[in-house]
Amino acid sequence: MSIKTHKIIIQLFQTHKLQKDLQLVDSEEKLIRIVNKLKDLGLLSPEINSLDWGNFKKLVPIYYLFGLTRGTLIDCYYLNQFIEEIREEIQGKILEIGGTSKDRDFYEVTSQDSYQVLNLGPGLGIDIMGYIHDPSVIEPESVDSVIIFNVLEHCYDPWIAVQNIYRWLKIGGKYFAMVPNTVRIHGTPVDYWRPLHDRIKYLFEDFSEQKLYIYDSLITLIASYHGIATEELSSEEINNFNPGYPVITCIVAEK
Repeated sequence: MSIKTHKIIIQLFQTHKLQKDLQLVDSEEKLIRIVNKLKDLGLLSPEINSLDWGNFKKLVPIYYLFGLTRGTLIDCYYLNQFIEEIREEIQGKILEIGGTSKDRDFYEVTSQDSYQVLNLGPGLGIDIMGYIHDPSVIEPESVDSVIIFNVLEHCYDPWIAVQNIYRWLKIGGKYFAMVPNTVRIHGTPVDYWRPLHDRIKYLFEDFSEQKLYIYDSLITLIASYHGIATEELSSEEINNFNPGYPVITCIVAEK
């Protein structure tokens, strides 16, 4: 457990009476192995001024455009994991905010379900033009599922947006949201904030049920800021989660 959640071993050490067992370290090889293990757990750090920064000692990111031409974006990789978790819950009359028509196949919307896209302006596959801050855009209690990925950070009043979606959902309807925590500023058209999971829970406090999905990893947080793609990291590195370093936060909230 401590390998996946490093804080566990630190908490255990706070109450544990350590024993003088240095005599068990009877070779240089064993000492190096123990030291390296403690470094991997974050309990030992390299000597000051001994760090090898390599390609990361830069005043600009390795790639400005999020890693778009290098491969799969870090936040998209985690979002796909979230969608796999909740795919079967997306059903009925589905409204996606800020999406495109091609997403219909991605979510595997069946012929029994309906799918519409709400966006600010006209475009291919846009069914409804309107502003998420305007409660009159959608009829009250008319939607079963609302999908809103990478949108709330662009809302100047996200609490109003959440209230409106609550108004539009039927009783028992579900809200599927994702917000980035570490993506660099991207004004499309504007970029207001990066909410952390405690704030997201508070935003959705009126919903009867809520479940958070937090994807946090120190190495992918750094990779995200530098525009490094998923394919440039190992599966172990991508999925080695570290609480306290969120990359994206997702939520399923039921009215």
